[in-house]
Amino acid sequence: MSRVEQRQPRRRRDPEGTRLAILEAAKTMLSQDGAEGLSVSGVAKLAGVNRGTAYQHFELKEDLVRATLDWVSSQLLDAVFPEDIDPGEVAGASEVDIGQLVSRMAQFSVRLADFAIDNPDIGRIWLYDLLSRDNPSEDVFYKRFMRSVQDMVQGGAGEEGIDIEVLTVLMLSGFFLWPVWVSSHAQSKRARKSMSRRFAGEVLRLSMHGVLRADTHALLQSYLEQNPVR
Repeated sequence: MSRVEQRQPRRRRDPEGTRLAILEAAKTMLSQDGAEGLSVSGVAKLAGVNRGTAYQHFELKEDLVRATLDWVSSQLLDAVFPEDIDPGEVAGASEVDIGQLVSRMAQFSVRLADFAIDNPDIGRIWLYDLLSRDNPSEDVFYKRFMRSVQDMVQGGAGEEGIDIEVLTVLMLSGFFLWPVWVSSHAQSKRARKSMSRRFAGEVLRLSMHGVLRADTHALLQSYLEQNPVR
């Protein structure tokens, strides 16, 4: 057999696939060891790519960390708000629109609870990033979540005098801390799902006592009857 016949077909280059593999490995290392335990060469080894290739994508460790944190925020954004809504759509909302606002709030509460529990590594990384930022409110997921709270309140579904920023921080803190309790109490997928729905249900129950206007409670109750979270 000639050398030409022995030669293996050249592997097809896939820069985007390689970059995603590097980010996935960096996400794992960030979740386990934090930024201090991460290195480009270590990530390359975990990702199964050549170290030189990894450095072509991310020359500095800081670049890799920042890209991974931004990627995690984007994953959260896509999971919780798969169909983004222009905030202008809710300006001057009618009663029908208020019903839509209430159901959207219920939907993203359930989606976020499920996603946070199914992806605790992403939650840990996101919280780490938020705590290390000089201005946490610049995070893309935080901004989108806060906009949803703002849409609900200013669209007419919320009580008067709500501090939107404080409410946003309180809600997000709970969503990303609850998986700590879940991991220590729920071993099966069914048990994790049950604890996810417990949390989402309690968020929605509390929303009827201080967040949502009293005349919107029937709308939320109707939604929950058609889409039970427990």
